[in-house]
Amino acid sequence: MKKNIWHPLNSHPEIQFGQYIVPNFVSNSVCITINKDEYILISPGEPLLAAFRNQFDSAQNLQDIKIHIIIPNSFHYMGVAAWQAVFENTRLYASLEAIPRLIEKGVAVNSSDIFNLAQNQPPWPQDYSVLFPPGHRGGDVWVKKQDTKNTSTWITCDSFLNYERVSNQPVARFMQKILNAAPGLKISQVIKWFILRDKKSFKTWVLEKLKQDNPTTLIPAHGEVNQSEHLKAELERVVLTRL
Repeated sequence: MKKNIWHPLNSHPEIQFGQYIVPNFVSNSVCITINKDEYILISPGEPLLAAFRNQFDSAQNLQDIKIHIIIPNSFHYMGVAAWQAVFENTRLYASLEAIPRLIEKGVAVNSSDIFNLAQNQPPWPQDYSVLFPPGHRGGDVWVKKQDTKNTSTWITCDSFLNYERVSNQPVARFMQKILNAAPGLKISQVIKWFILRDKKSFKTWVLEKLKQDNPTTLIPAHGEVNQSEHLKAELERVVLTRL
């Protein structure tokens, strides 16, 4: 799949996702269209900025474009400043747990510059909601779309990886192998031992959410989109074997 451009998500006309490489690993950004002048962006990468900007007429005033940026944990902030520089009408959102580190890293001057998602939500399209998986050191945020009565789409952060193959880059390939991070649907050793501070609470929560939500589409922060009627079972297997 081509990098640094946006791709439509099958059967979800309001969702686009873009892939870029940082550093040597496939990363994903998600764009949810509210209307022609307003968008929700999840973990927007700087390499995808030009392609997003180019969809607007050159005479259009970019100040009229409203952007809601969701920073899905305290580590996924690297591209935010570049987007703010182009789109001045931008609001930032993160979990309460993530906000202190984001301020420390200069993403926001103080807490009034970044909305706590538990209290302030962007104007989601119908059937969207925000999930706060427990046990994450970085204050993870997931987004769910209820697709049908019995199925859903999950947009997750670092908890799950889905690389279709091992990287061609020697360092990245070595890291993926030693951390059991590829190929296929994985929970890496980094997540297990460093990102999750409470594996038990996350495991209990996510297994229950899988039963409730029955996700058939997964957009992870890293790797490929997974669309399958067997996705729930695949995720359960990964959680039970890795945690």
